[in-house]
Amino acid sequence: MALAIRALRRRHLPHPTRLSTSASSPDTRELLRIERILHNPAVAAQPPKLQEHPRAAAAAARLQDLLHSTAGLTAAESASLLRRLPVLDTQPSLALLLQELSGLGLPGHEVKAALASDPDGLLAMDPGEPSRLLEFLAELRCRKAVKDQVLAHGVLRAAVATRRRVGLLHARGLIRRDALRVLAAEPRALLYSPEDVERKVEFLVNTMGFEVGWLVQYPEFLGVNLDNWIVPRHNVVEHLRLVGGLGDPVEMKHYVRLSRRRFYNMFVKPYPECERIFGGLVREREEMVRRGHPTGLWKLFTPTRHDTTQEDVKNMKLLVESLR
Repeated sequence: MALAIRALRRRHLPHPTRLSTSASSPDTRELLRIERILHNPAVAAQPPKLQEHPRAAAAAARLQDLLHSTAGLTAAESASLLRRLPVLDTQPSLALLLQELSGLGLPGHEVKAALASDPDGLLAMDPGEPSRLLEFLAELRCRKAVKDQVLAHGVLRAAVATRRRVGLLHARGLIRRDALRVLAAEPRALLYSPEDVERKVEFLVNTMGFEVGWLVQYPEFLGVNLDNWIVPRHNVVEHLRLVGGLGDPVEMKHYVRLSRRRFYNMFVKPYPECERIFGGLVREREEMVRRGHPTGLWKLFTPTRHDTTQEDVKNMKLLVESLR
């Protein structure tokens, strides 16, 4: 190394002829860096500064142009957004994703709103995923009121929300295809927050003891209210299991597909102590409703019936003809 530095300082002197043609001449910048390290060891502890490659700069400029044409972002907004992402690793896929979003014909303000709401969820999509999710939402079969609420903030934000819930169910053990089947059968799950969906799945698996695969057969579990529908029924079933009042095992259908009346008649009515667990004295309320109207009172309000004669019919026809 010392010989190389000494040779660098005496560059004007002729170098001796090298015998080996395979060895390359020493790099001048590398030799200067080695000399600085020898004179100042603190320089070695500093990490080398990376210079931005021209191709990376051109790719970043292209991403900014795509963000401007697709979502209407300004140069400052695009730069701020790209600064949050590992651009060097995601440039190719992100460019394909933005090109796909541009080809879908979505309004620019809708794409911008989706980026402002959940940029990580939108930009983390793989190329081709937005098209499949938009097709899934277009084919969604449910009541118009539910679909209007799902698409209230734009179809792209609904696609990002759908992807979030698919990822949540996939992390719990469902394959993505089954997760989409569950959401297609129960679109009300898209109206709940991811925290609520996570809470329902956790209650199903950890508290009730069912496997997450039961959601494919009974997707209604994600659409009903957990505190008002599932928890009271589970408390009744657990009480009956402790006192030995259950003859047959309780299945998922008893929790989600039985009406409140049928569940009451089957599990609560034979055991009066379960009425408070189920949510109040149902039997007393029913008796109060029955005592509210005496039997036969409706007959007093029956209007008097008048028989029509042929003369009345004739007079009515003459009146109608005179009005023409």
